[in-house]
Amino acid sequence: GWIFRALYDYNSTYFGQVSYRRDASSRFHPDHRWGNFYSFGGAWIMTKEPWMKDVEWLNSLKLKASFGQNGNDNISDFLYTDTYSINKGEGNDISLTLLSKGNEKITWETVTNINAGVEFEMFSSRLRGSVEYFYRKTTDMLCCLYVPLSVGYAGYYSNVGDMANKGVEI
Repeated sequence: GWIFRALYDYNSTYFGQVSYRRDASSRFHPDHRWGNFYSFGGAWIMTKEPWMKDVEWLNSLKLKASFGQNGNDNISDFLYTDTYSINKGEGNDISLTLLSKGNEKITWETVTNINAGVEFEMFSSRLRGSVEYFYRKTTDMLCCLYVPLSVGYAGYYSNVGDMANKGVEI
């Protein structure tokens, strides 16, 4: 894999971050082996602004937001190829039996996170807290699809679904 990351801090008031990952996994077919994942975020400490200096009861106020992606390849090896067992029959007869059906199209499961929020300290830092909205979406979920055993195998892996989770954290 490859990674690039850059951080920025201007006057301890404005902050930024950008990253890029390019990962490969031998668990996927060579045509689908590489995944690209990005993230960026920023924060602004509003109480460091000159126009906020007269607000004595507010010790710290920070706005922040971020977007990021990462990949998941948490599956067994060689699920992109058919696997067989070699069986010895009567005498010197040899036969092949399909053990598992492969799927060359399986690829990275991608998790996307979006966050936006505020952190604060008030009344000589006696009250501290944060309020944050989050949205997490998983796409191309890796899952085993089961088929009738009469087909000759139990199932195969595929990228079959999406799932989202969102809410407010206080």
